[in-house]
Amino acid sequence: MSHADQRGFTLLEVLCAVAILATAMSVILGTFTVCVRAWTRGEEALDDLHHGDYVMEQLVSALRSAAWFGTSPGKYGFHLEDRGGDYPQDMISWVTSGTAFLPQGSELAHGLHRLTVSIEDNEDGDDAVAIRSFPHLAELKDDESEPWFVSSVVKGLNCRIYNVEDEDWEDDWEDTNAIPQIVEITLYMDPLERYGDPITIKRMVQIPVAGAVEKRVLTTQPAGQPPDGAMPRTRKIVR
Repeated sequence: MSHADQRGFTLLEVLCAVAILATAMSVILGTFTVCVRAWTRGEEALDDLHHGDYVMEQLVSALRSAAWFGTSPGKYGFHLEDRGGDYPQDMISWVTSGTAFLPQGSELAHGLHRLTVSIEDNEDGDDAVAIRSFPHLAELKDDESEPWFVSSVVKGLNCRIYNVEDEDWEDDWEDTNAIPQIVEITLYMDPLERYGDPITIKRMVQIPVAGAVEKRVLTTQPAGQPPDGAMPRTRKIVR
């Protein structure tokens, strides 16, 4: 065997090989890190959506089970307080016959009750969905009970009322003796990335009992009102 056949790698060749290997490992590690972060964000988004879907489904169920009786309309009316914060934090309240949001074993689950949904600080100081429920004939302003919290992932709630006459959405509802026909509910959750757009879930809900409310109002219009050919007003919208 000649001396030339016994030559090994030079130092320069070894350094070049190490540099190439280090570069390849950096690319592989960077790609892996990006994939893991994307997977984590996807899992977080999916978890947030599960929380939001639960809250939304409970809201839809309770709204569609709304109750109203003309014998005492003030006790059965829909209430909306337009509140702000980092996200909209409206308070909505109505009488329902459903069991949505009620704790297991609640006595109110067997009859009508007023449900109040809002966004408030929980025991950890975080914005969360706060629920209150009490007998439907009690005054809303007299309720000072402590709420229970169903989700700290949902940070905001916005409710808009569809104005059938103007064919537009309104942020106010002052006719607390009645029930709106259609409401739009939007839930807000924190963005996955800083300064990103919040995660939102939006639903439009038609309230079945509202048709009976409108029919009763129309049939009790004073004689001569409204003028012939005019569209009867079924509620007052304050802009």
